[in-house]
Order: sequence, then structure tokens, then C-alpha cells
Amino acid sequence: MRLRVLSAVAAGFVLAPVLALAAPLTVAVALNPMALPLLVAQHEGLFAAEGLDVKVIECVSGARCMKTMLDGDADVATVADTPIVFRSFERNDFCVIGTFASTTNDSKLVVRKDSGIDRPSQLAGRRIGVAAGTSGQFFLDSMLMMHGVEPRQLQMVNVQPEDMPQALASGRVEALSVWEPYAWRTVKAMKGGVQVLNATGIYTVTFNLVTSRKLAGPRDADLAALLRAVERAERFIQQQPQRAQRIMMDRLSGDQAFIDWVWPGLQFRLALDQSLIKTLESEARWAMREGHVSGKQIPNYLGFVHAVPLKSVLPDASNIAR
Repeated sequence: MRLRVLSAVAAGFVLAPVLALAAPLTVAVALNPMALPLLVAQHEGLFAAEGLDVKVIECVSGARCMKTMLDGDADVATVADTPIVFRSFERNDFCVIGTFASTTNDSKLVVRKDSGIDRPSQLAGRRIGVAAGTSGQFFLDSMLMMHGVEPRQLQMVNVQPEDMPQALASGRVEALSVWEPYAWRTVKAMKGGVQVLNATGIYTVTFNLVTSRKLAGPRDADLAALLRAVERAERFIQQQPQRAQRIMMDRLSGDQAFIDWVWPGLQFRLALDQSLIKTLESEARWAMREGHVSGKQIPNYLGFVHAVPLKSVLPDASNIAR
């Protein structure tokens, strides 16, 4: 994967007096609609306004971003909840410092019209493309169980996000469990040859900021500044949605039709909610039950949360009980 490193110091314009810049902070950002607050903060110069020298590494998925951070190539990563669960069975040297976005409409089941699949109950025995260890896998399994289909009845094909449109177009798979913007790109590329099965509301995915344990504590001031920039970006999105949408179109190579496709259901709110712990625990039980992980005990997810930076920025934004 080619990593494109961008400086957030020079990008955009500064909306407040620039503070003395701290040590550089590298943030791995997934190019996903839910990452919009980070994209806005970079574009509008909000990182520099908070005294940060931020470099952004763009990734195709949150799972890829998290790997970049765990490999030591980034200090902070944007990631959905499912990759956090999978990694928590392998290591405990990372922590969540905030949830900043959620939606019930990110993952979608896109099927070829010529496959004859019109509803999820017809997926048994079919070739389904999904990126293993991602929110797309949890979404697919959740939908299958809701419709009485055992995941083991499918022929699951591990397909990376950037390869999904071609995998469906070539017939390598008959359907995709895919998130944005790759769902939109698949639908657009195949024109009238696919349909999206209704699955809204099955799974509320969150987007989170995670960092290395070695940064938690020593760089809490910088992490707090990062969260302040994200919170300012979320206010920008609320107050100037059209400008925020233009930033999304530019960074995700979309158009107004793409915005109309993904915008409904997107929620941007910086917090650390007890619901995150419940979500992680629920997904951990699923991962163990389906044999996706080797662990036999649910990790203590309270130990994967570092709330100090967020509490210094928004004292009432964390309600996780210890």
C-alpha cells in the first residue's frame, strides 16, 4: 500500500491564533465518511490552531490504520470497533481515547442482479466477498443470523476493500459485505448490474481514535489538543454542512450523489460512552463463538480506554464506569 503523508500545518487556514507547535503527531486516517472530522480538521487548519504539528497517513480502512499505528508508523489511528476487538485478543498495548462518529448505514450488502439473490436468506452456499477482521465481517454475520443463515453455510472470500468493486464485477464473488466509500464505488462502477439489500439498522458502527499505551500519559496534552481539534471540526460540520460535504467530496473522490448516499445517518459526537464497552464485549462474544479468535475469555475493555485527555477537553463526555 502506498502511504501518502500530508502536512496539516500548511493545509487550510487557521481559525484561531496558532500556538507553539508541539512535537509532531502522526495520525493514520481511514478514507471513510465517518473520518470527516479528521479531514475537516486537517483542511481547516484546526490541528495547527491547537498547537499541533500533525502528519496524516491515509489508509483504505480502519483496520489498516490500526496496523499502521501498532507497527509504530503512526501515533494515533482512526478505526471502527470490530478491528479493536480482534486486536484485543492479540495484545493490550493500545487504548481508545475517544469515539467521534457513528452510523447505521456504513456497511452494505451489494449483490449482482444476475446472481438471483434478492434477500439475505438466499446467501447460503454463495460466494461472498468480505474483508476478514473488519466491521464488514461483523455486519455480514449479524445480518445472516438475523435471517436464520449460519455464516458457515457461505463461501466467504477474503477481499481487500480496494479490490471489492473488481471482485464483484469479474464474478469472483456474487455479493459483497462492504463499507463506504467502496459500496458506492461498486454500485457506480457496475451501473445497473447490482442492487443493495436493505440492512439499515442491523449494526451501529462507531469510529474511534486509538493510540499506543506508551503515548497515554506522557503525551496526554497533545492527545487532548488532538481531541479539541476534532471537537471543533464536529462543530464546523454542524454549522457549515455544505462546506464539510465539499471537503468529503474532494477527499473521497465523490460527487453530490455520493453525499446524498452516505450523509443520512452519519452522527458526529466526541465521547466515551458505556455503550462502546457493551459493543466491544458483544463483538468479542461473537468472535469467540464463531471461532474467529483463539481466546476463551472476553478481554477487560475498561483497560483499553484512556479517558484522561477527553475529560480535560469535555469533562462530561465520558460516562464509562470503572
